[in-house]
Amino acid sequence: MSDTEDEVHSEPEPESDEMTDDNIIEENEIIDPIAVLEEQIAELKNSSEIEELLDKVKRDKLENEKSEKPFVPKEREWIISGPFKIDRSEYLLGEKIFVNIDELNINEEGKVVFLRPINSTHYSPYHTMPFDGLGQRNNYYFTPDLSIPQGICNIEELIGNWKVVFQGTKYLDLKFKVIEEIIPGYEERYEPKC
Repeated sequence: MSDTEDEVHSEPEPESDEMTDDNIIEENEIIDPIAVLEEQIAELKNSSEIEELLDKVKRDKLENEKSEKPFVPKEREWIISGPFKIDRSEYLLGEKIFVNIDELNINEEGKVVFLRPINSTHYSPYHTMPFDGLGQRNNYYFTPDLSIPQGICNIEELIGNWKVVFQGTKYLDLKFKVIEEIIPGYEERYEPKC
């Protein structure tokens, strides 16, 4: 072999479980993704775990409707800075924060950093989301939660005035507030962790 020729290495094929008619796909066989999806959905519908979750959702909905102060989500108001938007200026504990990114310039890249309040003048990074004008990501969401690894042990560490900073850009910060009210059905999620 000469110095200019590339050396070709082939990895040994991984050992697999015993081959059966069920897991052999003929070379010319066409797999219908819709049929596969329908089969997966049928399996989920039969799952008792899914049924239990659906029952819990129904119970929580009935409890919410019967409560003195039922939860009704506020209308979205879309707070905007350049191509970045968040859907509200105020969130309850348990609500998802939706982030939409309109078209970015090809050369725009950086990080969206969500900062939670430590006190009235200082913040701590809670969540970071990279963005790139070449990427396809336009929509994103997350829910502020307690986190043992982040040292966020109780709801007092989540409530207050948050900031969204767009590192790598000159866009203005966005601000929103997380209030000390929990969406019905999420109380257990916000019990102290540490």
